[in-house]
Amino acid sequence: MSLPASIHTSVGQSLIGKVSRLFNNSVTDVLNELLQNARRAGASRVEIDVAGDDGGSILVIRDDGSGVADPAKLVTLGDSGWNDAITHREDPAGMGVFSLAGRPVEIRSRARGTDNGWRVVIAADAWESGAPLAVEPWAADTGTEIRIGMPDAWDKDLAVAAANAARHYPLPVLFKGEALKRADFLAGAVRVEDWEGCSIGVFLERGHIPSNYPRINFHGLTVVCPLPSISEVDACECWHVRVDIVDAPALQLVLPARKEMVQNAALGHLREAAERAIFRAIAHHARHRLAHAQWLRARELGINLPEAEAWLLAWFPRTADGNSLPVGERVVDAPMILFPDAEPPIEQCAARVLRTGEILGGALVREVPAFEGYRWYDLLPRISALSFRVEAESQTHRYEEGQALPDTMQSGTVAAIMLDVAISPSRTPGSDVSTRSFPAEVLIAPDDGWSADLDETLILLAPGCSIDPNDLADLLEAACFCACDDVDNDSWQTQQRNFLIQARQIANTLLRGEDAAILERIRDVVHEEIRWLIPAGRRVSMVVCDGHIDLAFVDEPAAPSG
Repeated sequence: MSLPASIHTSVGQSLIGKVSRLFNNSVTDVLNELLQNARRAGASRVEIDVAGDDGGSILVIRDDGSGVADPAKLVTLGDSGWNDAITHREDPAGMGVFSLAGRPVEIRSRARGTDNGWRVVIAADAWESGAPLAVEPWAADTGTEIRIGMPDAWDKDLAVAAANAARHYPLPVLFKGEALKRADFLAGAVRVEDWEGCSIGVFLERGHIPSNYPRINFHGLTVVCPLPSISEVDACECWHVRVDIVDAPALQLVLPARKEMVQNAALGHLREAAERAIFRAIAHHARHRLAHAQWLRARELGINLPEAEAWLLAWFPRTADGNSLPVGERVVDAPMILFPDAEPPIEQCAARVLRTGEILGGALVREVPAFEGYRWYDLLPRISALSFRVEAESQTHRYEEGQALPDTMQSGTVAAIMLDVAISPSRTPGSDVSTRSFPAEVLIAPDDGWSADLDETLILLAPGCSIDPNDLADLLEAACFCACDDVDNDSWQTQQRNFLIQARQIANTLLRGEDAAILERIRDVVHEEIRWLIPAGRRVSMVVCDGHIDLAFVDEPAAPSG
């Protein structure tokens, strides 16, 4: 077989036999497509109604637009029949009416400026067969009416689908005679900019923006599309955009159902314009807390912003079970010292020594790596290293992240515990580092650096340690307790209760001795499990020995009469 000299693209006739699969056969698709056709036809309103006959319910969609002069155009796949202006502006594909494929449909229409209308009935199986469709004269008002045999599934979805289709549609829509509510797609925007046939609305809203959040409105047809969003540091709000497409031919929807945007160069330009709009909205607010990388991006796009506000949140030690960092008050217009993230046991024990940081010459604030690059942030002094020095049995050991204490060391009192703090005066490379040392009363050192297993945790006390057993138990909880979410484990409350029982037992043993710890444990059990059984005003004695328990009520002797 010889090769042809040239070839050209075409649409195979077999596609007609598959038209029922171009759309998902939902009432939402049908309403979206037919409302768009009515708008293009210059309608002033659209009516949606339900009629009934012996065969079941009929969905009726009626508009007062320009009507259809050539019935053949309506059922020719890929031939939209729209004029050149609409074809250029909106890229209609001539597929909208095929959202009805597989349904029994009756179409009535009369073109504007003509005396007579027409009607065509399309059986459910005629869409894919290519069989001739009889066109008959019909007395109709100017516009188009489409009557569709409704499946049962449409009946329960129709009201919601109609309300959604009408919400951002530019024309009034009546459902069963009542006007549906409409809303401006950009209502609530803090700033609106016009860009190449679009309106870009900038919003500032709390929380995360879901991925299925509609971002683009094409004359009432809303589309999910990833567009820029920006969150500032330590802020609950998020800057994001919505876009109203007014007249932007280069921005195209994926055919035939038009549920997503074509990923072309025009969409890339829109995303960049949306970024600029967000940064201009931020500039209008005058103050911001953007990360330094975002600040540089704004400059790259031609928007010069001041540096982020020069304040940070006061530092608080993290807990082992915390899902987020504790939030302190703002520190502003005061000397600050950056505190780097460390393991909870180190932060908790260091906090008992450093407190607010005044002994270091400034307020402790948690570091924010996203601010690195801002001049004010880079000039702040910062803790560059944090470690504990333990003197025990005439030897000195160091405990810090990545360096554990010897396995031979036991919990209890040691000769001395010192906290060593290395401070860099700024982020400038090569700046002199100074180290200061402070005595510490207690050091908690889990075997793996971060553990809820108290049996594998070293608890070291300095001579003359003044910590109370209850305070030590609370410190153990903050430094080590982390509930396990394995299905074999009990609830968080039960895990925490069991941990605190063990922590109090260990704390009392270390600080008061074993006998006092046993008595305190018995007291806890009586308080939690037994006390409520004893009648008010009565006393009970308990003697326990070698597994035997003797209990008796102890009543006060009666007071003498007279």
